[in-house]
Amino acid sequence: MFFYCKMCGGELEVNQEATVGQCQYCGTKQTIPKTDNDKIMNLFNRANHYRMKNDFDKAMNLYENIINENSKNAEAYWGLCLCRYGIEYVKDPLTEKMIPTCHRTQLESILEDEDFISACEDADSVARATYEQEAKHIDKIQKKILQISSKEEDYDVFICYKEADEMGERTQDSVIGQDIYDVLTAKGMRVFFARISLEEKVGTAYEPYIFAALQSATIMITIGTKPEYMEAVWVKNEWSRFLAMMKKDSKKTIIPVYKFMNPYEMPECFARIQAVNMEKIGSMQDLVYGIEKILKKDKEKGVEKAVHAEEKIDSVSKYVPLLERAWIFLEDSNWNKVHEYTERILDMNPKCGEAYLIKMLAKLKFNNRKALVTIQHPVKHAKNFLVKTE
Repeated sequence: MFFYCKMCGGELEVNQEATVGQCQYCGTKQTIPKTDNDKIMNLFNRANHYRMKNDFDKAMNLYENIINENSKNAEAYWGLCLCRYGIEYVKDPLTEKMIPTCHRTQLESILEDEDFISACEDADSVARATYEQEAKHIDKIQKKILQISSKEEDYDVFICYKEADEMGERTQDSVIGQDIYDVLTAKGMRVFFARISLEEKVGTAYEPYIFAALQSATIMITIGTKPEYMEAVWVKNEWSRFLAMMKKDSKKTIIPVYKFMNPYEMPECFARIQAVNMEKIGSMQDLVYGIEKILKKDKEKGVEKAVHAEEKIDSVSKYVPLLERAWIFLEDSNWNKVHEYTERILDMNPKCGEAYLIKMLAKLKFNNRKALVTIQHPVKHAKNFLVKTE
């Protein structure tokens, strides 16, 4: 029974009792599946094949199939984890060792990932130590990416497209993308278009800048002139990540754009999303109008939220001195003044929990909250102070 190396793809002969082995081709120590089932081993090899081609979604489906067959398969959970973080192993030119690179940065640490935790729980001690060591290495890479991306400015729009065809020539998708980029930037929008946005990043890893743009952009425009262009590995990697972000952030919107192709040939996940046919007269104006409308609505919500926050801060700042005076009157047993000041506070904010606490302490003739620990029986009239507070 053979298992293909997760790093270089070399053929490994698997010892059915071992959970860790070393590749004779690249020399990498790695975990291996513990199974005598040819079907499961074939699923692992197919999943690793897709993962090494950076087709992480197809690989994830296969790892999930393995887990459906065996819910305690540690190596399948580890495979899911590698796909979620878009891990590809490349040879370090200095050390010639296979090292991980990250193509799907997440805000959450891999050390807190549920699949990583499941892999460690279901693995033996030897495999677990290997998972933990590799995860710590990936976590350091992630932190470095997040550190770089945090310094990037926010984008309004992310243009997702295929830059070059199989002959290395520029695609129609790229030309359409630049037309959209030119129009939107002329309108004052900040747009991520790889051909231009990454031109000064040559020689560096692109992931921090792509992640920052995906994370901050309100709108993604996906462009397709051929079905295979929209399904291309790196194009799919971008729009599938954005779709995942949309599930957590309702403000994000994706707009499919197509030309020279049947809209029904677009990826199935776009079936219920309104797409724009760029062959129609006025399509560019329609697209721009839609984008402006979405961004305006988003900015209005942001302004409204900021105004409410400022109003709340301003309101709190008005009654904080009254709270301080109420506590002083409580310490002095000046119950009448306590009642007067807490009522003034509650007129400003009927949900001020601290004011209700002071009122209750005064009712009990307590000078501070520490006295509450002396109560041995339910407080009479306490229900009068049980209100929904902030």
